[in-house]
Amino acid sequence: MMSIHAAPFRAFTLAVALSAAALCAHAQTSMKIYRCVDASGAVTLQNDVACPKGSQQSVRNIGVLPTMPTAPVAVKPAAPAVTTPAAVSIAPQPAPVTSAVRSAPQPLFQCRTWDDRDYLGDTAEPASSCVPVTSVGIDGSSALAAGQTCEMRQDTCVAVPVEQLCATWKKRVDEAEFRWKFGGGRNDERKAEFDRLAKVYRDSTCVSG
Repeated sequence: MMSIHAAPFRAFTLAVALSAAALCAHAQTSMKIYRCVDASGAVTLQNDVACPKGSQQSVRNIGVLPTMPTAPVAVKPAAPAVTTPAAVSIAPQPAPVTSAVRSAPQPLFQCRTWDDRDYLGDTAEPASSCVPVTSVGIDGSSALAAGQTCEMRQDTCVAVPVEQLCATWKKRVDEAEFRWKFGGGRNDERKAEFDRLAKVYRDSTCVSG
């Protein structure tokens, strides 16, 4: 509280009071200034305190005063966004190509007919064949013969050695192809025989890959 008896100092007193109020009110947001004039004419400025009884009082509201600046609030950096890796589509892999299972070449037999013709056969005991023979009558001539007769003959066959099987199979397939293509006439049966022998040869260990 302050008292000033000289009138010329009123304006100065008011300015000082306002400055003091501003310095002391950092934490305040508003205040009231009471102007008091006592019986002797002395002027007193009071902040937020009413004038004494018997004084002339006038009130002035001081607007909102700025408060002390506060320390800036630290801003916590945002956490980096976690990205979920995109699902990778895996194409189905083709099944590995396995080579065909091959077996040892089938046995072959070198055979000879009754009339000395050679051929390759699949069995050691081929079916017997009826070989025509000439019959004669009781007089020793064919004029009185009872008719045409035949004699059962068996071909003779020998197994082809194992170490020669692949070469012999190749020869048999080549001969079957030759009979099919150059035999003349209808060749349906000869082609079927070539196809059968060629398949047996391809599926054996004689053919690599």
